[in-house]
Amino acid sequence: MMMDESILRELGTRYDIESLRARVPKEIEREVRGFDPQVVQTDGWRVSMRESLRDGAGRPHTRVVFDANEAPDERLLVEVIECSSPADALDALLERLAGNQLTRLPEGPVELGFAVYEHPAEAPPAMFFARDNVCVIIASFGSRPTPVRDWAERVVEAIRPGGPGQRTASGNAE
Repeated sequence: MMMDESILRELGTRYDIESLRARVPKEIEREVRGFDPQVVQTDGWRVSMRESLRDGAGRPHTRVVFDANEAPDERLLVEVIECSSPADALDALLERLAGNQLTRLPEGPVELGFAVYEHPAEAPPAMFFARDNVCVIIASFGSRPTPVRDWAERVVEAIRPGGPGQRTASGNAE
């Protein structure tokens, strides 16, 4: 699904889309399929909600909410949108950035992906990034802000070859 031309123009004023498109790997270095974000769960957190959806373009979309065991006012959302290619992952990311209410997001740490954005310090913590063929959103949405960068690093580690979110030839998670 192509984004509406008016949305692309508006995004072009907020982000340098041509520069972003130039960063997209020509080939998938590592194809990610069937990744479940709940594998990044850490001590002190529990999964309170998990759903598998399809986004407007028909891409598989997994959404998981984590709640802090000792601090019920800390909640975290991790969304992973599975795309057909890195270019499609960038399009999925741009669609999410188009819906963000902030004028423009600053770039985040490049080790997370080829396109990474994060909320500035004065906004609720959130990161948006494209890596391989996935688009990932991690957002704190409880009444007490939860740092999201460590969670983003855990997601990246889990989708790396040999990570806990990888599927074996039999289709089972490792």
